[in-house]
Amino acid sequence: MSDSTVLRKRGGGNSPSPTHQGAKVKISTHHRSYPDDNDIEMIMTGASRGSGVVRRHFPFILKVSSTVLLIAGLFRILVSPPRSDIVDEKTTQTMGSMDILSTVPLGFTLDLPTNLGAIEIYLDSRRIRSIGNVVKSFHSTTTPKDADDDNDASNKLRQHVFGTCDIKDHGENVLGHAFSLENADSMDSSIHLSPGEHIIGIHHREHKNEPLEPYAHMTVSVDAPPELLLDESTFFHKSPYETAYKLALTEIGNNIACNHFVAGTGWSQLWTRDTSYAAELGASILHPDIVKQSLMASVEKWKNEKDVWLQDTCGHFGGWPNLSDAIVGVRGAWSLYLVTGDKEFLEWAYEVTIASLERAEEEVLDRLSGLFLGCSSFLESNSGYPEKYEDDGELVGLTKALSTNMLYYSGYKYASKMGKELGIFDDSIEDLEDKANLLKSSIQSRLWSPTKKNYAYFEDEYGMLVETTEGLGTSLALLEFDDDDRNDMMLQSTYTTDYGITCLWPPFKYSAGFMEWRIPRHYHNGRLWPFVQGYWAMAVAHHRRVDLLSEALQGITLLSQKGNTFAEFYNLTGTFPNERRSQLWSATGYVSMIYHGVFGIRLELDGIRFNPMKPAQLFQAPIIHLNNFKYRGMILNIHLHGHGTTVQSFALNGVKQNEPFIGSDKVGIIDIDIALS
Repeated sequence: MSDSTVLRKRGGGNSPSPTHQGAKVKISTHHRSYPDDNDIEMIMTGASRGSGVVRRHFPFILKVSSTVLLIAGLFRILVSPPRSDIVDEKTTQTMGSMDILSTVPLGFTLDLPTNLGAIEIYLDSRRIRSIGNVVKSFHSTTTPKDADDDNDASNKLRQHVFGTCDIKDHGENVLGHAFSLENADSMDSSIHLSPGEHIIGIHHREHKNEPLEPYAHMTVSVDAPPELLLDESTFFHKSPYETAYKLALTEIGNNIACNHFVAGTGWSQLWTRDTSYAAELGASILHPDIVKQSLMASVEKWKNEKDVWLQDTCGHFGGWPNLSDAIVGVRGAWSLYLVTGDKEFLEWAYEVTIASLERAEEEVLDRLSGLFLGCSSFLESNSGYPEKYEDDGELVGLTKALSTNMLYYSGYKYASKMGKELGIFDDSIEDLEDKANLLKSSIQSRLWSPTKKNYAYFEDEYGMLVETTEGLGTSLALLEFDDDDRNDMMLQSTYTTDYGITCLWPPFKYSAGFMEWRIPRHYHNGRLWPFVQGYWAMAVAHHRRVDLLSEALQGITLLSQKGNTFAEFYNLTGTFPNERRSQLWSATGYVSMIYHGVFGIRLELDGIRFNPMKPAQLFQAPIIHLNNFKYRGMILNIHLHGHGTTVQSFALNGVKQNEPFIGSDKVGIIDIDIALS
């Protein structure tokens, strides 16, 4: 395996973990590193509202990051208001401030001078860490910074990690896109912050018998996430949908580690695919800064040192070019831009996407069919393919999958939109649009199955259709293609269970020696994946099918009650392996059903359009609320009155509007009242 091969594996392979180094959230790589720390920068990025960079010329950095909210068995600390006798804000160095959500606990990294002596770290009035001697601290790695004189101890720094920044180093072969939690399933130093303002203070003493002296402090502002309130909930009875929504927020928080997303239990690494799908499903709304940092870490180098979206890999089929769905990064990036309007990030994402399309056209485009080669997105295991493809990545790499080609269609489409937003109106934009139309035509002509009245799973190495129906690809086609006749047939013909849509149907049949009892030998074969359910719900809401949205929401709510988690996948009976609990994209799939489905939030370039659907069979109360919803400079409190799918009236702060739309230029707290029928 070459240095350019990604070493993250699913589907039976072991997943190596990367390195956390340096004063920033640095990640070791053969090809790229984060900027130097020549000025001793402190990066402060929270899980929700904004980030800041504060340059200090004192030799240590405190980085606070957001991560896991609640892992079973963790000790929860409810902190009290700041106390001036613990942290003297007037005499200590100010490290700035940051914002985080209350659904994630704290983690930070300290780079301390080796001559600083003993230190104590306080959160408000509580001591949360003592380090007896900086040089001998157990969780330390030497990181020299700004050391003009190697003999000057004050210029030598040693790194200390706390909480969710405890990252494991897995050696030289780890690329710069991934990292792993040291104690992914049992972080015993998590600190849970309540909404409000908190202070982190550092005290130190150089000699044993000296009193501790204040050294520095930082303010941490903690906010609550958007709150779903259903009037049928009481003190004695909570709506199952409200309960599931709170659980989803918790488990999304569970999968933030040191300013990056990880996939979930059993997959404690950063993945391009999981991050991008989660971003579009709702993580960009909840944690825009975390999405940004995670996407910017999900790149690798291609020829001429161009950054391209990083290809995830698997144990059964390998990586690029057998797997070729790395372009999925564009969907996450575009969803993030719609939330933040960050032009600097958009410019970066545009360049990465254009280079990724160039790589794909050169290396995986089959010019005879007009389709892209490679494995279906996320179904990258033996259990996702007929038995003849077992452990044969090269053979899988000769197939042309619906979902992967839909992602490339998105790549051309969103790259064109990105370019226009950046003021590019030359032939390159027209070329992107032409390529999108050509690919759309190839998908519609070659992958449509008249007998199934749906798109086929993939075209095999001989150009023959494998007519299994694939849930994610079908959902993406429903979202992207305006073809009323076919869309109606797809909505009618797609197989669903009592719990929702399956990833594949019908399941493939295997021989007796296939060992289907092993997870990698069955988990992609006709199982229930909540994130796929999230995309299906988004698609049926797009087509105004309130009946199908109700079924999807009810099904995944029932699944969440089986073990009180959003697992990676479920069997058709609703059971799941415990080692696949608490998955990032599964939880965001549920959040998407609430945001994009029930409340009908449609992010556009210049604001939010609302097209809600409130089924009476699920929500009997005359009014439901989504409060504290943050968008740009606004805090929105959204109130849905009545039931149905048609907006009868739309008001902002009591003033009726001509259309159900709010512009991105507004600021402040805004009440939105939507009457339905």
